[in-house]
Amino acid sequence: MSRHRAFGIVGATILLVMAIGPAGTSAAGGTTITLTSLGVETFTATGGVICPSGTATTDFHKLAGGPVAGSFHLTKTLVCENRSGSFTIAVNAATVFGSPTDKGGWAVLGGTGAYATLHGGGKVVGTYVPGGIIDLYTGAVGL
Repeated sequence: MSRHRAFGIVGATILLVMAIGPAGTSAAGGTTITLTSLGVETFTATGGVICPSGTATTDFHKLAGGPVAGSFHLTKTLVCENRSGSFTIAVNAATVFGSPTDKGGWAVLGGTGAYATLHGGGKVVGTYVPGGIIDLYTGAVGL
């Protein structure tokens, strides 16, 4: 077998594995969750893996920092309006006090109903608005 053909086969195999994804995942895809916290927490989602809308609750675990910046660690439980289930995400983020945004990461911790096997995570950017914050979660989740 020629060297070029061997590299071609290896390259094609790698591309195939990347296209299929890791074993054991299904229905994985890019997901965007927009969570608005203006007294009541509500969310909308795109990507087709999780429900399109619902409500959320926040459980703060730790807030740390100094006079200029801080970090916070919390969980959010999102409950689907269509009653398909709920899921909880961990959020770890940081901000410079006085900045219009905070940034960090998120990961699925677990779920119920249709989301019992939900997994994944991504990035979060929160934008402070009068009376609250609007968080934009982007990433990938699968069932």
